[in-house]
Amino acid sequence: MIKIFSICLLAAMTVFYSCKGGDPKPQNEGPAEGNIYNDLTLRKIYELRCEENSAELIKFFSDNLPQYRKAAVLAVGSMRDSMSTVAAASLLTDEDEEVREAAVFAIGQIGHKAGEKYLLEYLRKDNEPAVQAAILEALGKCGGEKSLEAIERVRILHSDNNLVLGEIKGFCFLAKRGLFSVNGTQKAINILCDSLLHEKIREISSEYFAVCNTDFSLYTDEFIKVYKAVEFVPTKENIANALGKCHNERAFNFLKTIIKDEKTDYRVVLSAIKALENYPYADCKELILEQLNSFDEKVSSYAACFLLNKGIKADSSLYLELSRDVAGWQTRAYLLATALKYSSSKKNIAKSIQSGFEASQNIYEKAALLRSLETDISSYGFVENQTFYSDNQLLMVEGLKTIINMYENPEFEKYAKFQKLMTGENVTEDFAMIFKKAVQNGNSQMVALAASAIASHEEIANSYMNTYFLNQALSNCILPQDADTYVVLLDAIKKVTGQIIKPVSNPITGVLDWDYICRIKPGEKIVISTKKGDITLKTDVNTSPIAVSNFLKLVDQKYFDNSSFTNISTSYLENRGSISGFDETQSFMIPSELSNTVFEEGTTALFTTALNTSNATQWFIMLTSKSVFDGTSPVIATVTEGMDCVHSLNTGDNIISISRIKD
Repeated sequence: MIKIFSICLLAAMTVFYSCKGGDPKPQNEGPAEGNIYNDLTLRKIYELRCEENSAELIKFFSDNLPQYRKAAVLAVGSMRDSMSTVAAASLLTDEDEEVREAAVFAIGQIGHKAGEKYLLEYLRKDNEPAVQAAILEALGKCGGEKSLEAIERVRILHSDNNLVLGEIKGFCFLAKRGLFSVNGTQKAINILCDSLLHEKIREISSEYFAVCNTDFSLYTDEFIKVYKAVEFVPTKENIANALGKCHNERAFNFLKTIIKDEKTDYRVVLSAIKALENYPYADCKELILEQLNSFDEKVSSYAACFLLNKGIKADSSLYLELSRDVAGWQTRAYLLATALKYSSSKKNIAKSIQSGFEASQNIYEKAALLRSLETDISSYGFVENQTFYSDNQLLMVEGLKTIINMYENPEFEKYAKFQKLMTGENVTEDFAMIFKKAVQNGNSQMVALAASAIASHEEIANSYMNTYFLNQALSNCILPQDADTYVVLLDAIKKVTGQIIKPVSNPITGVLDWDYICRIKPGEKIVISTKKGDITLKTDVNTSPIAVSNFLKLVDQKYFDNSSFTNISTSYLENRGSISGFDETQSFMIPSELSNTVFEEGTTALFTTALNTSNATQWFIMLTSKSVFDGTSPVIATVTEGMDCVHSLNTGDNIISISRIKD
């Protein structure tokens, strides 16, 4: 169904959305020097990419100029069009090395298994190290067992940094997809332990052990030795993750040492706490309880998350007691969720959470408290009220997520039977009506969440007499910005009726705003002002013209001013835009611009959906390096100053303003 819809949406994807408030002009009035889109042919190639017009793009594969062949094959790779794999493979014999390298990247991005045979064939034929390295990496994205064996057999001098980097990236991407071997692991450990290699290569070898799910007890001593020797934080993070897969006392004790060392970077501490989840709760309990009082709320909240994931019933009253003493709201919310999850008598704890919700003035705390109720199905009435009678988008969406999790709780069936026996109430029908109400609500993300729940549960779908409410929501979708919502609504209708509705194909309603794009200078800078300091970003219009130009328009319109960072993980800090900090009604989708940009600490990008579109108002800053993020999201900028400020920020921290830096 997604593929059908994507085809019907091709024309609409050319639209370049002007944001609310008009079309502010860039500060530079004429065409910007160094902006590659002053070239009309490159503009045409980009327009075809936005239309997802593979047939016309492939015609450029035979163009006389290599820059156009390269741009066209990269466009196909950004689209991830499996039907273009063979055509992209035709450029593997191109006379220009950069074009061949771009073709390899595109085949890897497309990720279709058919690409494997072409890459394996040309791995033996192409003698250029850069191309060979790209092939090894691409095999990790689209290959299978044959690719794993081929990378194992490659003989590479450790002095050849490019090839070693390609080799370990190939292993890393394969491991992320669940493909690994003893020989590949041995190669990875040899690279990790080779102190003569570049630190970036060793970092990615450590990432292999972080993403690969198997027992690494054999390499405990090597991990500890490397951890002590390196200074690079991402490598230490990955090794901490790997030590969680060693399952022995030496690894466990070293993880405790990492956490207790006050000089350890908070990112490494978070990874170490997460790694402890692979060890017995009783052995970790004392140390985790100590971390609840950490001065760094990221650390204390991760400790509370550990308890949420690994806690026991016998300690449920302890978790409730601890929640009264901690300082941070995130830690407190997690502890309350933990107490509720493991308690056999949930009523009083649920009431305590509800009272805390009503007393809190922090919208993010309120959202967290709503989510903490998801293990008490009997609280669904309270959550429903907060979801549909709130005027805050964050509470509405998080409340609906909580209700969905309640319904999908393994205990739901038992609870529903009990309610039917005691009161005659049909709880399943109650939840069906809640999902219907969410669809009728009109908020794009709530509609998508509810429709997805309907499509996923046959008993819910069977409770509706007709699909009028779903059809109404479908007709209200504005394409392509509501593309994800549109698709799940089609799935929900099919689930209810058994019939497939033909998607609507939209005509082209606009063109890329090249006049605006071409006035943007490559490397244009903006500054994010927060109470904790300033962050300077350098944009890259040549890599992601739609994403960057939309972002700059939003900046000029002060769209992000007085918004908040809405989430923090071990990998990134997230902003979802709008003055309320979270407003799906103001968001819009654009075609994803996926490039071979490396995701390092400070890389700033947009979130990408399964439909290969990106949300123009939702962006994140990488807190660490992650090669498995490469090629997954449109990069809009990199942090050039203020990473210390980025690391100090947390969920709910306010953005005072975002503005351009004048020359």
